[in-house]
Formats: sequence, C-alpha cells, structure tokens
Amino acid sequence: MIRPSLRLVSAPRLRIAIAQRRCVSSEINTRASDPLRILFCGSDAFSCESLRALHREHEKNKKLIESLDVMVLPPRRTGRGFKDIKEVPCKSVAEHLGLRIHQRETFRGWNTPEGTNLIVVVSFGLFVPPRILNSAKYGGLNVHPSLLPHLRGPAPIHHAMMRDDKYTGVSLQTLDPKVFDHGIVLAQTPSPGLPIPANATLQNLTEDLAKVGAEMLVKGLRDGLHVPPYADVGWMTEQLKDETLIHAPKVGKGESQISWLEWTPSHFERFVNIFNTIWTQARNDKGKFKRVLFLDAESVPADDATGRDEEVVFRVEAGNEGKDIQKTVRVDDERNAFYVQAAHGGWVRVKNVKVDGKTTQTARIGMREFLKKMK
Repeated sequence: MIRPSLRLVSAPRLRIAIAQRRCVSSEINTRASDPLRILFCGSDAFSCESLRALHREHEKNKKLIESLDVMVLPPRRTGRGFKDIKEVPCKSVAEHLGLRIHQRETFRGWNTPEGTNLIVVVSFGLFVPPRILNSAKYGGLNVHPSLLPHLRGPAPIHHAMMRDDKYTGVSLQTLDPKVFDHGIVLAQTPSPGLPIPANATLQNLTEDLAKVGAEMLVKGLRDGLHVPPYADVGWMTEQLKDETLIHAPKVGKGESQISWLEWTPSHFERFVNIFNTIWTQARNDKGKFKRVLFLDAESVPADDATGRDEEVVFRVEAGNEGKDIQKTVRVDDERNAFYVQAAHGGWVRVKNVKVDGKTTQTARIGMREFLKKMK
C-alpha cells in the first residue's frame, strides 16, 4: 500500500460527488410502511447528525415518521479527579429539537414508548436486547461508519485512520439480536468507498461520514428498506471472503503513545490528526521519567532539521514494563523548534509540547530538562 506523507495543514473535507453519495441499496421498489414511531438511541456527534436528519424528515413528512423519541445514556464523570459531569451530545440536540428524552443506563425493566415500531441506533454504545427489538414491528436499524464487515466495533473511524486505509464508507444494517454489527447490510457506500483525504483529521472525517450516514438512513426509510423481506447488498463481504476480518475496538491513551521503533514521520502526523496530541515518556536531568505531550508534528526534510545535536532518552510503555530508546534530536533556538529522528530515518519537527505538571510551552523550552549533550 502506498502511504502518502501527511502534513498538518488545513485538512480538506471529503468532496463527494452526487454520484458517489448514492448508496448501494436494494433494487426492490419502495415498500409500504406504517407511519414510523421511532425510538432513536444515540450519544456522540456522529449520531447527532442522524437525529437531526430524522427530525427534519419528521417535520415535513409525518406520513413516514409520525413520532420520534430519543434514548441517551446518563452523564459520566470526566476530568481530573472525575469531578466534571459530561452529558452526551445527543441529549442537548434532542432538547433543542423539543423531543421526548429517555435517559437510562440499561434497557432492563423498561419498555419502549407505546406504539414504537422501529428502533434506530447510531453510535449508542449499549446493546439493544431481543426483547426490545421484538417489541418493534420493524425491529431495528443501525448506521455504522465503515464498509461492513470491515471494521466492526465501536471505533471504526479511528482504526481506519490508524491503519492508513485509503477508503472508508458507511453501512446501513439491521440490528442483530445477538451480536454487535452483524446485521443484514441494507445499503452501503459503493465500491471502492469514499477516499480518505491525506490530511484528514478525525473530526473532519467524522463530520463528513455523519452526513453521509444521515442521508443514507433517511433515504433507506423512504425506500422502505426497514420493511421485510431484507436484501443484503453489502459488497465488501465478497471482497473480504478470504481475509481475516479486522475489528475496531475502543481506543485508549495507549494508541496515541509514540512507538519509537515503528513510527515513520507520516505516523507522527497522522496520529496527531486523529488524537490531537501524541505522547511519550522522557527522562529528565534528574533521572526521572515524565510524560510529554507533542501538540503538533510535521515531517521535514533532513536539510530542514537544523540546530544543535542533543540526545533524549524516551521510554515506551508496554503493560507494566518499559523500553528505553535513545534518540538523536536537534534543537532550533531560532525557530523555537525541536526535531526528532523517526524510525527508519526521516525527521519530525515539533513546535509545542506539554510536560506533566506544566503549561504548554514551545518545544525548545519544554524539552530542555530532557536534553543531554552528545558525547
């Protein structure tokens, strides 16, 4: 696979031609449906786009969507000491739209609103049990931001970018009563998928795929794809039939840790675009390791990596163990920059860092306590 070099410039949005945006879906003519009384289950920014689209359709076409209720998870504690309480974005969107909200952490002991005949789940995080699905005449639908069965799981956009996939897409599937992301694919972005721009950020790519998914969902409802019998139109299944399927589990801070033995300059750039910051451990002049966040990273030619040569000992954490890596660095006093050599050659320029316990500093200042003159 050709892996283009990524640079931290203003990231282009997905430019999707009208012909590209048309999803692969069932060839069956529009099927008659009862007016839909939908329970929408969502959480994050990706799901909010589908909720807005459903509400717009409800406002102008009540023969298709008669009512719309929203289920969200309770707020969770975040931040240092878990003192901050954070509501899921879908709740504020639902409040703004004047929709009835059900805030619960489980379906146990709860029944859907009377008359509910379709469950729509988009980036919800809670499994919908058979009891709830069976209570709705048309079962459930899910919008998933990958070309299923590729990248099943809760973080497909993260993993597509981390893998440096060249294409991605969206799938509209039925909800399986036993397993996440194993439903029948009712509509899917056409082959080969939507190109991932070389400089895409996670936020930009998520926003673009959310719009594609919302459009696919509403079009699917208009076409009656939620009405049995279902037709599986997923083309990626055939393409992956002889390959091991890739799962997309939740990502944590470990994924944004710099892998000094593996990362090329393009890895540094791409992972900053995904996680906003990347991090490592570095040994200071007192022999102690401290966590350092790189707030930016840019691949530069060797001739541009100017400055005085120094050494830094970094540590890569793996479980309860750590591996120390000594790297050649250059400090550019004139540009307040710090250059570090990546794996397999190539240089990366870092302009801003944040060391644990300190505020954001220029890389030249922030890295001073970790520098050791070369012998």
